[in-house]
Amino acid sequence: MTRPAELMLYRASPEFGPFNAWDVPHFDPLGKVELVATVIRNLYAEPLRWSRYAETGWVFAEGSDAGKPIDLMFRAAAHGEVDYLVIRKADGPTIVRLLEALDLNFLFDPSRNKYLDPYRCDAREQPLIAKGVYELTAARRPVREH
Repeated sequence: MTRPAELMLYRASPEFGPFNAWDVPHFDPLGKVELVATVIRNLYAEPLRWSRYAETGWVFAEGSDAGKPIDLMFRAAAHGEVDYLVIRKADGPTIVRLLEALDLNFLFDPSRNKYLDPYRCDAREQPLIAKGVYELTAARRPVREH
């Protein structure tokens, strides 16, 4: 059985090019761990299970939203703020909610060295591979009917 991909969600300037080619990190910090956790807690109707490993600083959140599984993690970098989230299990619409709530602009699959587009999904609601350094701008979001 294959392990699900660990996808990275982050915010950065596209001028730095592909994430996998960076010599040094170029992430725009997302905020303190507590702030990021609060945003995530307020995002879903069902409470997630939270755990934290003191030796590594990783914070884990697992559960479901409307019956769809969610499994993610994050930690503070050396400067004290969260640089990125790692999604271990979530569908495209769940990822979109995280991206929009935290104002993130990239979804990257390190195992395939590819950017993904969570607004376009396959039949299993998994994000499709995008071309090049694919920034998730407001212009690329589908128009939603109210």
